Amino acid sequence: MKHIAFALLCVLSLFAQASYLDYKYEHLPTEHTIQSAVLGEARKVWVILPEDYHAPENSDKQYPVVYTTDGENLQYLTGHNMWFLQRSNMLPQAILVAINTRHHRVRDLTPTVPKNGPTPEVSGQSLKLETFIKDEVIPFVDNTYRTDDFRVLSGHSLGGLFTITSLLSDQLQPLFKGYVAIDPSLWWDNSIVAKWVNDAQDTLKESALSVYMVAAHEENIPPEHQALYLAHINAIDDTAKLLIDTDSTTIRYDITHDENHRSVLHIGIFRGLREVFKCYPTVCPKENEEDSSND
Repeated sequence: MKHIAFALLCVLSLFAQASYLDYKYEHLPTEHTIQSAVLGEARKVWVILPEDYHAPENSDKQYPVVYTTDGENLQYLTGHNMWFLQRSNMLPQAILVAINTRHHRVRDLTPTVPKNGPTPEVSGQSLKLETFIKDEVIPFVDNTYRTDDFRVLSGHSLGGLFTITSLLSDQLQPLFKGYVAIDPSLWWDNSIVAKWVNDAQDTLKESALSVYMVAAHEENIPPEHQALYLAHINAIDDTAKLLIDTDSTTIRYDITHDENHRSVLHIGIFRGLREVFKCYPTVCPKENEEDSSND
């Protein structure tokens, strides 16, 4: 009897092992350089295609596209999460476009020049990055790859600030269906973007958009950083509540208590992409109840 049980255990182990044999992610980006007339410089963009893109049976298939800022770094984590969610049947096959914002993050990702003091470098030119994405990146991607019109914009920290700013943008709001903002730096310039969200509620009521926001609530913040940290958390909370109150914008707002500003990236990308694609190829309808959850 013991021999039979052992043999059965071995067989089950082999089946279990076999089910994981195809869980090996290969990151295969294609690097493009766009000579931008808008930015006045060359900008790198990486494209990661889904596994079945070149399959003969999919030669006419079109794919949704996820765009991320900080692409030189976040292409890896975003690409891996997309791949795993696709393998788990939680995400459609989708194209990832990772935009390089490494060298001028503050300049490219912030919407204003703060009025309360100088910044370490030039700031407040995110409108140019919006125009670059609208006029140069999206047309290039759509002309080079087989895409549909379901686009998602994702960003972390200052990239999350850019994501929420883009949600309010006349240029980008019509082009994107989903927005993923991971611990966004909404403290910027005395929380000015949160004020813009409040002023834009009537505009957002006319939209069908899916938004995911997550905030990392941390303990043991050094005293010298507590004021900025509280401004950061309060601005995220205020913005999320304003978006929850709009009629058409579907939002999931998460608060974590066991992650920090960096580690929240992992669950933020995973949950955020899963959330905004939940009703693909459309946007989930607004629910009557408050659509937020805390960890």
